[in-house]
Amino acid sequence: MPKTLNQVWIHAVWSTKDRLPLLKRYFRGELNNYIKQNSMDWNIQVDVVNGMLDHMHVLFKLPTTVSVADAIKQMKGASSRWVNENYYPTGKFEWQQGYGVFSVGRNEINRVRNYIYNQEYHHQNRSFQDEIKQFDIRRM
Repeated sequence: MPKTLNQVWIHAVWSTKDRLPLLKRYFRGELNNYIKQNSMDWNIQVDVVNGMLDHMHVLFKLPTTVSVADAIKQMKGASSRWVNENYYPTGKFEWQQGYGVFSVGRNEINRVRNYIYNQEYHHQNRSFQDEIKQFDIRRM
């Protein structure tokens, strides 16, 4: 086979340090665009990014040349620098150390995409902690 085929889709989620509500609505759209654009430098195809005050979701196609850990490290590192440079010049913005990653099958892409787009709806009655527990239950 002359070309490498890749259909490795990842749903990643991580929170702000101490789950502080620092991802304000007025700049979240810019942050989402920044994560998409910056990820292209690593050949990471980000499909959708969205989040709430205290956490972020990203659906992306993982290239064969980048590990999951390196992709997340790049997204989190570059985005935290961007947030601090543009909105928290005192440098108080940080992501938590850990993250959650979930593989996404081709038939699940639209469902996950819609889930990420509709974060505000999902969090009307469910906390981030409850959301993560639900991911664990579904994946077992």
